[in-house]
Amino acid sequence: MGIFLTVLKITGLVLLGILALLLLIVICVLFVPIRYKADAVIAETDLEKGPSLILENLTANASFSWLLHLVRGGINYPESKEFTAKVLCFTVFPPKKKKDDDLENEDDNDFEEDSYEPSETGYAEALEKEEGFEAKPDKEEDGEEGAGKGDAILEEPVEEKDSTESDIKEENASYDEDFDDDDDGKDFFEFLGDIFNTIGKIIKIPQDVFKKIQYTISRIYAKINMVKNTLSNDIFKRAFEVTKKQIFRVLKMILPRKFSADFLVGTSDPTITADILAAYGVMYPVLVNKVFLTPDFERQILAGKVHLKGKITVFTIVWAAGVLYFNKDVRKTYRRFKKILDS
Repeated sequence: MGIFLTVLKITGLVLLGILALLLLIVICVLFVPIRYKADAVIAETDLEKGPSLILENLTANASFSWLLHLVRGGINYPESKEFTAKVLCFTVFPPKKKKDDDLENEDDNDFEEDSYEPSETGYAEALEKEEGFEAKPDKEEDGEEGAGKGDAILEEPVEEKDSTESDIKEENASYDEDFDDDDDGKDFFEFLGDIFNTIGKIIKIPQDVFKKIQYTISRIYAKINMVKNTLSNDIFKRAFEVTKKQIFRVLKMILPRKFSADFLVGTSDPTITADILAAYGVMYPVLVNKVFLTPDFERQILAGKVHLKGKITVFTIVWAAGVLYFNKDVRKTYRRFKKILDS
């Protein structure tokens, strides 16, 4: 009995440890933020030589990290244009490519070693065994039979040609007779009736098209009325307020908390440079201490550097999605718009 209780105790402790580990992982995923940062630098570029030089003078890198850099990754330009992700010291993305070329070469070599060239007789015997074909008899042994068959083959096309020519003549004669009979027996009023029926069909085609267009317009008009009624409903207004609140909350969390930029701008026309500086002045209350702009009225030049840093918390996204999913007004509004689109 004591051994049985000890086994149950150990099993319970193991299960409790596994549950605690899973709970710890879930908490880390939900509440530990994913930190990201990005930097970009554009060296002084003479725009008179061509705007394509901007990419040549651009250096940028973006990276992310999670849980004390246990999971990290990023991309660098122009050194490495491929996104990488690592867990501890192991690269999980992109996966290591297998040496397919070496494997293919080995397979080819093995095939060449095992391959052989069968003789003509051996190939014929293989066909007889596998596919049921019979080898052709030699000319010396079956010469008379082959000649007889050849004569029969040569004679058959001649007979077919004569038969086909006679059949064609008979068909043409019967067709001419039928055509003459139709011309003789067809009434003048029946001919007029066919003409009027054809004219009626031609007139009916635009009417059918017009009816289809009218039906389509009426459906569109009905859908517009349904959308207007939905937008003016109190349920939609409450659902819109909840959705807007959650979306702004997620965007506020995703947007970088630290952002700075410094640009040197000069264009070929001083008036364009002045317009850019005027637009910067309008946005200055929002960009103060974040974006700095230095104009150059003499040179056509561009230079700058950008730095941003932020973090993303999965719990905020999951919470917003849960609020929208369990909200009755949002679900009713979603079903309403789906019904309008499907109708």
